[in-house]
Amino acid sequence: MGTQKLGIQSRDKEQKLKDKKYLKWVASNPCILCQSVPVQAHHITYAQHRGFGQKVGDQWTIPLCFLHHDYLHRCGMSEQDFWGKMEIDPLDIATTFYKHHKEMWKNPDFFYDDSMLWVTVYNKLVPKIKKHVDFIMQPKLKNIVSSPEV
Repeated sequence: MGTQKLGIQSRDKEQKLKDKKYLKWVASNPCILCQSVPVQAHHITYAQHRGFGQKVGDQWTIPLCFLHHDYLHRCGMSEQDFWGKMEIDPLDIATTFYKHHKEMWKNPDFFYDDSMLWVTVYNKLVPKIKKHVDFIMQPKLKNIVSSPEV
């Protein structure tokens, strides 16, 4: 299954990309909050209108480690409040990832180097992550405390 082409990536459009190759690529990147691996491709729930039990299109995914992905869903906040608390715009990050991935496959001369992606993403994120490091580290610290000693 190849990447499906979308004309305009917009939250107002009902087009929903379904692309396992893209999800696998998103999951090959480190967590945007702690840079750890392995990660899951998290679908940003408020990115598109969706029916009951449906996910948004795969173009609205970002890489989150298992602990942060689980924490986002179980922290007791809405997803918008979770990202708002850290002053992070996940829609902007998802758009950056999707545009980068499309460029990789569209341009045969595209040098496969994700360093520019990370410069673009992390230049925006690092100050916010530093500012909210206590909140971001909560699931990591809980995991350390609850792990049995070896």
